[in-house]
Amino acid sequence: MQIDDTLGYLLCRTARKVHRHTEKIFSPYGLTVEQWVAMKILAEHPDISQKELSGQMQRDPNTVKAIVDRLLKKDYVKREPNQVDRRAFLLQLTMSGKQLVDKLATEDERENRQLELELGEADTANMKEMLLKIEEMIRE
Repeated sequence: MQIDDTLGYLLCRTARKVHRHTEKIFSPYGLTVEQWVAMKILAEHPDISQKELSGQMQRDPNTVKAIVDRLLKKDYVKREPNQVDRRAFLLQLTMSGKQLVDKLATEDERENRQLELELGEADTANMKEMLLKIEEMIRE
C-alpha cells in the first residue's frame, strides 16, 4: 500500500492544509490557530481553569500554559483568583480579547460555512460523523 493510500496519512495531510489555511485568518492579528482555539473556548466558557482549558483543547497542560502565557502578554486573557480553590486561577478574556473574538469569529464562521457549502449538507454531516467515529476509535 502506498503512503498516499493510507487513511492516517491522508487525514494528517488534510489537517495540515486546513491548519495552514485557517492560520491565514489569524496570523494578521498575531494569533496562531491554537491561540484562537483557546480564546474561542474562553469566550464560550468563561471562568474556567487552565486545567479545564487543557481538557477542552485536548492538549498537554504545558502546551496550554505556554499558549495562555502568550495571550496574557498580548492582553487578551487574564487570570483571576479562584474563590473556591485559592491555589488555582480562573481564566477570562479581557475586553480587548472579547473584541478580537467577536471580530475573528465572523471570519472563522464564514470560512467554515464556505467549506461546508462546497461539500454540501449531506457530505458535511457524513464527514463530521466519520471524523467523530475515528476520534472515538482512537483512544490515547
